[in-house]
Amino acid sequence: MQVLRIGGSLFVGIRNLCCWKRFFALIDTAFIHRRAENNVGDFACTPGNYFDLGRHEFFGFTQEVPSCNLAVLGGGQVFRDVVNSTIYNLGRAKKRVVWGVGISPKDRASVGYDLVEGNCDLVSTRNWGIEGCEYVPCASAMSPLFDKAPEPTHDVVLFSHAKKSDKLVRVSGMREQNNHSGTMADAVKFIASGATVVTNSFHGTYWAMCLGRKVLCVPFNRKFEFFRENPVMVSPDDWPDQIKNAERREGVLQDARVLNQQFYEKVQNLI
Repeated sequence: MQVLRIGGSLFVGIRNLCCWKRFFALIDTAFIHRRAENNVGDFACTPGNYFDLGRHEFFGFTQEVPSCNLAVLGGGQVFRDVVNSTIYNLGRAKKRVVWGVGISPKDRASVGYDLVEGNCDLVSTRNWGIEGCEYVPCASAMSPLFDKAPEPTHDVVLFSHAKKSDKLVRVSGMREQNNHSGTMADAVKFIASGATVVTNSFHGTYWAMCLGRKVLCVPFNRKFEFFRENPVMVSPDDWPDQIKNAERREGVLQDARVLNQQFYEKVQNLI
Protein backbone atom coordinates (compact mmCIF):
# COMPACT_ATOMS: atom_id res chain seq x y z
CA MET A 1 0.00 0.00 0.00
CA GLN A 2 1.31 3.46 -0.92
CA VAL A 3 1.40 5.90 2.04
CA LEU A 4 2.30 9.59 1.88
CA ARG A 5 3.41 11.65 4.88
CA ILE A 6 2.35 15.29 4.77
CA GLY A 7 2.77 17.46 7.82
CA GLY A 8 3.10 14.47 10.10
CA SER A 9 -0.20 12.96 8.84
CA LEU A 10 -0.61 9.72 6.95
CA PHE A 11 -2.46 9.70 3.62
CA VAL A 12 -3.32 6.56 1.74
CA GLY A 13 -2.44 6.57 -1.96
CA ILE A 14 -5.31 7.59 -4.23
CA ARG A 15 -5.57 4.19 -5.91
CA ASN A 16 -5.86 2.32 -2.63
CA LEU A 17 -8.24 4.89 -1.21
CA CYS A 18 -10.55 4.33 -4.17
CA CYS A 19 -10.38 0.57 -3.59
CA TRP A 20 -11.40 0.97 0.06
CA LYS A 21 -14.17 3.38 -0.91
CA ARG A 22 -15.47 0.83 -3.42
CA PHE A 23 -15.33 -1.97 -0.84
CA PHE A 24 -17.37 -0.11 1.74
CA ALA A 25 -19.78 1.56 -0.69
CA LEU A 26 -23.35 0.30 -0.59
CA ILE A 27 -24.46 -1.40 -3.79
CA ASP A 28 -27.95 -2.66 -4.47
CA THR A 29 -27.18 -6.24 -5.46
CA ALA A 30 -24.21 -8.60 -5.35
CA PHE A 31 -24.49 -11.48 -7.83
CA ILE A 32 -22.34 -14.40 -6.68
CA HIS A 33 -21.54 -17.29 -8.99
CA ARG A 34 -18.64 -19.42 -10.24
CA ARG A 35 -16.27 -17.26 -12.27
CA ALA A 36 -12.84 -18.89 -11.97
CA GLU A 37 -12.94 -21.19 -15.01
CA ASN A 38 -13.80 -20.91 -18.70
CA ASN A 39 -17.02 -22.94 -18.42
CA VAL A 40 -19.49 -21.00 -20.55
CA GLY A 41 -22.45 -22.28 -18.53
CA ASP A 42 -21.01 -21.00 -15.25
CA PHE A 43 -20.68 -17.49 -16.65
CA ALA A 44 -24.09 -17.55 -18.33
CA CYS A 45 -26.20 -18.89 -15.45
CA THR A 46 -26.20 -15.92 -13.09
CA PRO A 47 -29.56 -14.08 -13.10
CA GLY A 48 -27.57 -10.85 -12.99
CA ASN A 49 -27.13 -11.19 -16.75
CA TYR A 50 -30.87 -10.97 -17.36
CA PHE A 51 -32.72 -9.23 -14.51
CA ASP A 52 -32.57 -5.65 -13.25
CA LEU A 53 -32.01 -5.50 -9.51
CA GLY A 54 -30.42 -2.08 -9.36
CA ARG A 55 -26.77 -1.09 -9.12
CA HIS A 56 -24.87 -4.36 -9.00
CA GLU A 57 -21.53 -6.12 -9.12
CA PHE A 58 -20.47 -9.72 -9.76
CA PHE A 59 -18.41 -11.78 -7.32
CA GLY A 60 -16.90 -15.24 -7.12
CA PHE A 61 -17.84 -17.51 -4.24
CA THR A 62 -14.52 -17.03 -2.46
CA GLN A 63 -14.83 -13.25 -2.38
CA GLU A 64 -16.21 -11.37 0.59
CA VAL A 65 -19.32 -9.47 -0.40
CA PRO A 66 -19.46 -5.75 0.46
CA SER A 67 -22.43 -3.94 1.95
CA CYS A 68 -25.48 -4.47 -0.23
CA ASN A 69 -29.24 -4.66 -0.06
CA LEU A 70 -29.33 -8.09 -1.71
CA ALA A 71 -26.98 -11.00 -2.37
CA VAL A 72 -28.05 -13.43 -5.12
CA LEU A 73 -26.21 -16.77 -5.12
CA GLY A 74 -26.18 -19.01 -8.21
CA GLY A 75 -27.19 -20.57 -10.43
CA GLY A 76 -25.24 -23.65 -11.35
CA GLN A 77 -24.08 -26.85 -9.67
CA VAL A 78 -22.70 -24.90 -6.72
CA PHE A 79 -24.52 -26.05 -3.59
CA ARG A 80 -21.35 -26.50 -1.51
CA ASP A 81 -20.11 -23.09 -2.62
CA VAL A 82 -23.44 -21.60 -1.57
CA VAL A 83 -23.16 -23.19 1.89
CA ASN A 84 -19.62 -21.88 2.39
CA SER A 85 -20.48 -18.42 1.09
CA THR A 86 -23.51 -18.24 3.37
CA ILE A 87 -21.29 -19.03 6.37
CA TYR A 88 -18.30 -16.84 5.59
CA ASN A 89 -18.98 -14.11 3.01
CA LEU A 90 -22.49 -12.65 3.31
CA GLY A 91 -22.33 -10.75 6.58
CA ARG A 92 -22.84 -7.38 4.88
CA ALA A 93 -25.85 -8.41 2.78
CA LYS A 94 -29.26 -7.38 4.13
CA LYS A 95 -31.20 -9.97 2.11
CA ARG A 96 -30.01 -13.25 0.57
CA VAL A 97 -31.46 -15.30 -2.27
CA VAL A 98 -30.42 -18.66 -3.75
CA TRP A 99 -31.50 -18.70 -7.42
CA GLY A 100 -31.70 -21.85 -9.53
CA VAL A 101 -28.86 -23.76 -7.85
CA GLY A 102 -28.41 -27.50 -8.39
CA ILE A 103 -29.67 -29.02 -5.12
CA SER A 104 -29.87 -32.82 -5.03
CA PRO A 105 -32.10 -34.88 -2.72
CA LYS A 106 -28.98 -35.62 -0.65
CA ASP A 107 -28.19 -31.89 -0.44
CA ARG A 108 -31.79 -31.15 0.56
CA ALA A 109 -31.52 -33.58 3.50
CA SER A 110 -28.21 -32.16 4.73
CA VAL A 111 -27.30 -29.82 7.58
CA GLY A 112 -25.86 -27.51 4.93
CA TYR A 113 -29.30 -27.01 3.42
CA ASP A 114 -30.77 -26.26 6.85
CA LEU A 115 -28.08 -23.62 7.31
CA VAL A 116 -28.76 -22.05 3.91
CA GLU A 117 -32.54 -22.09 4.40
CA GLY A 118 -32.19 -20.52 7.84
CA ASN A 119 -29.97 -17.70 6.60
CA CYS A 120 -31.55 -16.91 3.21
CA ASP A 121 -34.86 -15.25 2.42
CA LEU A 122 -35.61 -17.30 -0.71
CA VAL A 123 -34.15 -20.60 -1.91
CA SER A 124 -34.78 -22.18 -5.30
CA THR A 125 -33.26 -25.03 -7.29
CA ARG A 126 -32.96 -25.86 -10.97
CA ASN A 127 -33.71 -29.49 -10.06
CA TRP A 128 -37.26 -30.72 -10.51
CA GLY A 129 -38.94 -32.66 -7.71
CA ILE A 130 -36.85 -31.54 -4.72
CA GLU A 131 -39.34 -31.62 -1.87
CA GLY A 132 -39.83 -28.32 -0.08
CA CYS A 133 -37.62 -26.35 -2.47
CA GLU A 134 -39.00 -24.10 -5.20
CA TYR A 135 -38.24 -25.16 -8.77
CA VAL A 136 -36.67 -22.42 -10.91
CA PRO A 137 -34.76 -23.58 -14.03
CA CYS A 138 -31.45 -22.00 -14.98
CA ALA A 139 -31.88 -18.27 -15.64
CA SER A 140 -29.84 -18.50 -18.85
CA ALA A 141 -33.12 -19.34 -20.62
CA MET A 142 -33.89 -15.60 -20.36
CA SER A 143 -31.17 -14.82 -22.91
CA PRO A 144 -32.44 -13.20 -26.14
CA LEU A 145 -30.12 -15.58 -28.00
CA PHE A 146 -32.94 -18.11 -27.98
CA ASP A 147 -35.24 -15.65 -29.76
CA LYS A 148 -33.08 -15.35 -32.86
CA ALA A 149 -31.35 -18.70 -33.18
CA PRO A 150 -30.47 -19.80 -36.72
CA GLU A 151 -32.01 -22.82 -38.40
CA PRO A 152 -30.10 -26.14 -38.30
CA THR A 153 -27.45 -26.65 -40.96
CA HIS A 154 -26.21 -30.10 -39.84
CA ASP A 155 -28.03 -33.33 -39.05
CA VAL A 156 -26.04 -33.99 -35.84
CA VAL A 157 -23.52 -32.00 -33.78
CA LEU A 158 -21.60 -32.89 -30.62
CA PHE A 159 -21.34 -30.37 -27.77
CA SER A 160 -18.90 -31.86 -25.27
CA HIS A 161 -17.75 -31.11 -21.74
CA ALA A 162 -14.13 -29.97 -21.83
CA LYS A 163 -13.16 -31.97 -18.70
CA LYS A 164 -15.54 -34.93 -18.71
CA SER A 165 -15.24 -36.40 -22.19
CA ASP A 166 -12.33 -38.85 -22.06
CA LYS A 167 -14.68 -41.84 -22.44
CA LEU A 168 -16.90 -40.18 -25.02
CA VAL A 169 -16.79 -41.90 -28.41
CA ARG A 170 -16.20 -39.58 -31.38
CA VAL A 171 -17.56 -39.96 -34.89
CA SER A 172 -15.22 -39.01 -37.72
CA GLY A 173 -16.34 -35.87 -39.50
CA MET A 174 -18.96 -34.85 -36.93
CA ARG A 175 -18.75 -31.20 -35.89
CA GLU A 176 -17.79 -30.78 -32.22
CA GLN A 177 -17.39 -27.86 -29.83
CA ASN A 178 -16.77 -27.96 -26.08
CA ASN A 179 -18.18 -25.92 -23.22
CA HIS A 180 -14.92 -24.06 -22.59
CA SER A 181 -14.91 -22.52 -26.07
CA GLY A 182 -15.99 -18.92 -26.51
CA THR A 183 -19.11 -17.23 -25.19
CA MET A 184 -22.70 -18.27 -24.64
CA ALA A 185 -23.50 -16.74 -28.02
CA ASP A 186 -20.90 -19.02 -29.63
CA ALA A 187 -22.27 -22.06 -27.80
CA VAL A 188 -25.91 -21.39 -28.67
CA LYS A 189 -25.04 -20.73 -32.31
CA PHE A 190 -23.18 -24.03 -32.50
CA ILE A 191 -25.88 -26.03 -30.71
CA ALA A 192 -28.56 -24.47 -32.93
CA SER A 193 -26.65 -25.62 -36.01
CA GLY A 194 -27.63 -29.23 -35.30
CA ALA A 195 -31.05 -30.73 -35.92
CA THR A 196 -29.96 -33.30 -33.31
CA VAL A 197 -27.57 -32.40 -30.49
CA VAL A 198 -25.47 -35.00 -28.69
CA THR A 199 -24.03 -33.60 -25.47
CA ASN A 200 -22.58 -34.49 -22.07
CA SER A 201 -22.74 -30.86 -20.90
CA PHE A 202 -25.57 -29.83 -18.56
CA HIS A 203 -26.01 -26.45 -20.22
CA GLY A 204 -25.53 -28.02 -23.63
CA THR A 205 -28.48 -30.28 -22.83
CA TYR A 206 -30.57 -27.45 -21.40
CA TRP A 207 -29.87 -25.01 -24.22
CA ALA A 208 -30.53 -27.63 -26.88
CA MET A 209 -33.92 -28.34 -25.29
CA CYS A 210 -34.63 -24.60 -25.05
CA LEU A 211 -33.92 -24.37 -28.78
CA GLY A 212 -36.35 -27.19 -29.51
CA ARG A 213 -33.67 -29.49 -30.92
CA LYS A 214 -33.68 -33.26 -30.66
CA VAL A 215 -31.31 -34.17 -27.84
CA LEU A 216 -29.24 -37.20 -26.94
CA CYS A 217 -27.73 -36.68 -23.49
CA VAL A 218 -24.62 -38.56 -22.32
CA PRO A 219 -24.62 -38.00 -18.54
CA PHE A 220 -21.52 -38.31 -16.38
CA ASN A 221 -23.36 -37.92 -13.04
CA ARG A 222 -26.87 -37.61 -11.62
CA LYS A 223 -27.28 -33.87 -12.13
CA PHE A 224 -28.75 -34.62 -15.58
CA GLU A 225 -31.69 -36.49 -14.02
CA PHE A 226 -33.55 -33.49 -12.62
CA PHE A 227 -35.01 -31.67 -15.60
CA ARG A 228 -38.81 -31.44 -15.45
CA GLU A 229 -38.81 -33.57 -18.62
CA ASN A 230 -35.55 -35.44 -18.92
CA PRO A 231 -33.90 -35.93 -22.32
CA VAL A 232 -33.12 -39.32 -23.81
CA MET A 233 -29.98 -40.55 -22.04
CA VAL A 234 -27.34 -42.92 -23.42
CA SER A 235 -23.89 -44.19 -22.51
CA PRO A 236 -20.65 -42.57 -23.76
CA ASP A 237 -19.57 -45.60 -25.77
CA ASP A 238 -22.69 -46.48 -27.77
CA TRP A 239 -24.39 -43.13 -28.40
CA PRO A 240 -23.68 -43.21 -32.18
CA ASP A 241 -26.02 -46.21 -32.44
CA GLN A 242 -28.71 -44.32 -30.51
CA ILE A 243 -28.92 -41.10 -32.55
CA LYS A 244 -32.21 -42.22 -34.11
CA ASN A 245 -33.75 -42.29 -30.60
CA ALA A 246 -33.08 -38.62 -29.85
CA GLU A 247 -36.18 -36.62 -28.90
CA ARG A 248 -37.17 -32.99 -28.44
CA ARG A 249 -38.95 -31.65 -25.37
CA GLU A 250 -41.70 -29.12 -25.93
CA GLY A 251 -42.17 -25.95 -23.91
CA VAL A 252 -38.85 -25.97 -22.06
CA LEU A 253 -37.94 -22.38 -22.94
CA GLN A 254 -41.38 -20.94 -22.20
CA ASP A 255 -41.66 -22.82 -18.91
CA ALA A 256 -38.22 -21.67 -17.76
CA ARG A 257 -38.94 -18.05 -18.60
CA VAL A 258 -42.27 -17.98 -16.78
CA LEU A 259 -40.80 -19.54 -13.64
CA ASN A 260 -37.79 -17.21 -13.62
CA GLN A 261 -39.99 -14.15 -14.10
CA GLN A 262 -42.21 -15.23 -11.22
CA PHE A 263 -39.19 -15.77 -8.97
CA TYR A 264 -37.80 -12.37 -9.99
CA GLU A 265 -41.03 -10.74 -8.84
CA LYS A 266 -40.67 -12.51 -5.45
CA VAL A 267 -37.12 -11.19 -5.17
CA GLN A 268 -38.25 -7.67 -6.00
CA ASN A 269 -40.77 -7.85 -3.16
CA LEU A 270 -37.93 -8.45 -0.71
CA ILE A 271 -36.18 -5.16 -1.40
